[in-house]
Amino acid sequence: MAPNDYSDELESEEEDEVEEEVEEPVKKKRSAKKWKDPNKPKRAMSAFFLFSQGNRVNVKEEFPEASFGEVARILARKYKELTEKEMRKWEKKAEQDKIRYQEEMKHYVPAEDPTGGGKRKKAKKDPNAPKRNMSAYFLYSIEVRPTVKADNPEATFGGIARLISEKFKALSPKERKVWDDKAIADKERYTSEMEIYKEG
Repeated sequence: MAPNDYSDELESEEEDEVEEEVEEPVKKKRSAKKWKDPNKPKRAMSAFFLFSQGNRVNVKEEFPEASFGEVARILARKYKELTEKEMRKWEKKAEQDKIRYQEEMKHYVPAEDPTGGGKRKKAKKDPNAPKRNMSAYFLYSIEVRPTVKADNPEATFGGIARLISEKFKALSPKERKVWDDKAIADKERYTSEMEIYKEG
């Protein structure tokens, strides 16, 4: 076998492998469809959308081989070619559809999402509820933040937080105990205030 024949054979094998790789369909993960309220009024349509809806069947009959995208391009071209009078007709229909939508929305009451999706509303905080207890680190942070900020005026918010964290980690066991004791006292304060709050 000549050297060229061998390289041709390798190339054809590589092409076969490439073809095999391309033929495998790539599966895309579909995200779960968001729940839609069946009673929600249909959105108002634009003049072009109404025109497309009214003329799609005619365009499909005229161009039976056209793909979905091609049909859309033909409709867009036809829409641009409309006379002023014809354009006003579609714009008037769009205005009527907008009024219809606004009227329906006035009386629409959203239904609960049975899937539990959507935005969850944050529970309103009772202003009379006791303030939560703070950790030793948080109490320390409140105390030293003004000093750290003054010593490092160019530091960003995140930079100041890092510096405070480093200082807290560097505390001696004796200094750390001071803040741990303050945190314990604050937890006791919160627990007793919460009991009174629940009773009242």
